Amino acid sequence: MKLRIMLAAAAVIAISVCTIVCGGYKGKEAAAAGAGSITWMGFTEGMQKAKETGKPAMVDFYTTWCKYCQLLDKTTYKDPAVIDLVNKNFISIKVNAEGNASVVDKGKKMTEKELATQYKVSGFPTIWFLSSNGEPIAPLPGYMPPDDFKPVLTYVSSGAYKKMQFQEYMNSLKK
Repeated sequence: MKLRIMLAAAAVIAISVCTIVCGGYKGKEAAAAGAGSITWMGFTEGMQKAKETGKPAMVDFYTTWCKYCQLLDKTTYKDPAVIDLVNKNFISIKVNAEGNASVVDKGKKMTEKELATQYKVSGFPTIWFLSSNGEPIAPLPGYMPPDDFKPVLTYVSSGAYKKMQFQEYMNSLKK
């Protein structure tokens, strides 16, 4: 009987240790680490979340070989102010523009590659901003450093795009 209790206790300890070491534990450290990065979703899940929350979507169309896509990930998407703006104001979505993973857009099933074609993505990276109901707002082709990207994020998230052109928005910030 003692042996069974000791084995059961050892098993519980082993499972607990493995859970923590293997990443299953979502304690304060994990939550803090998550606060330091953009929360990415797949397209179908992300657009559903955008609809539920009323937030616009930021869809990053990338390829695995694209140098500027990698630079965007390593610099712009690591900037604390960009992370904060994106996580607070957008549902962020990553789409491999050459991928064969299945997505659903407005009830139509397709691959990520077909989705990129549908959005006329021809260069990488291309970021599409979409309203919470999936209506296109605007594409943003190419790499953009953090200081240039932040005003774009505030322009879209504030809804200023509905009232004025981007240059007008930038001029209004200087006043």
